[in-house]
Amino acid sequence: MILLNVLLVLAVASVAVLIMIASQDLEVQRSTRLRDAAQAAAYARAGELSAVTALRRDGLTAAATDNLTEPWAGLGQQAIAIPGGRFSLAIEDEQARFNLNAMQSGEAAPIDLFQSIGTALEIDPATLIRIATVVRVAGPLTDDSLILAAGVPRSDLDRLAPYVAILPGETAVNLNTVSLPLLTLMTRDAGVAGRLIEARTDKGYLTPADLAATGAATLAGTGYTSDHFRVVTTVTVGDVTQALDSRITRVRGLGTVDVIVTGRRRTAGQDGNSAG
Repeated sequence: MILLNVLLVLAVASVAVLIMIASQDLEVQRSTRLRDAAQAAAYARAGELSAVTALRRDGLTAAATDNLTEPWAGLGQQAIAIPGGRFSLAIEDEQARFNLNAMQSGEAAPIDLFQSIGTALEIDPATLIRIATVVRVAGPLTDDSLILAAGVPRSDLDRLAPYVAILPGETAVNLNTVSLPLLTLMTRDAGVAGRLIEARTDKGYLTPADLAATGAATLAGTGYTSDHFRVVTTVTVGDVTQALDSRITRVRGLGTVDVIVTGRRRTAGQDGNSAG
């Protein structure tokens, strides 16, 4: 009996030790993940800050144009190695797309362009009318929640996404960053659009003289600069992945430029393959 009691005590002690070790291991893992998450968040904010700094500098030194050869556009990069993980940043000029809020005025030109975009994407005309109606009645919009509430399928908005954006105020489509498909719809002439893109590729940017030379003397609702950008920074540290999606607005004053983050959304993944 004494031997059995001793063995029982040893068994209980062994289980207690194992539980203590397992608890300590879980605590160590938790501490490691918290440390990795904090480090990933710091890297992500640093990426956002680099974009803010580049856009402010660009607004002061090259106010007349925003094009894809400038330093701010060069910030975007494939994933690079950082201590314990990897880092990537993507920056997008949101004025490379048509602003849905342009339809709030009721003017024919922006509505016609939106209809042309929807027709090219083979979206139901009734859906296009519903979107335009929501903008006219409830605009200016700040997001797509009211459009979705009106019964527009998310799949249709996803198809429109490469061509349209929801931006505050009146914004012009930047001819120095717009894509060839959208420019073709805007000019209604694939040849003119192609020549403009070719001229932009050769010089890095377009000017009013380039439009005149290609037979597109004026394009309503267009310009050569941008003030609305989106930056997505994705960071992996250890087995923690975080993505910071930032909306950035540049405010120009008389001899001054301010760059503010108007929206920030953070997502997290559980492994290194997650983009958040």
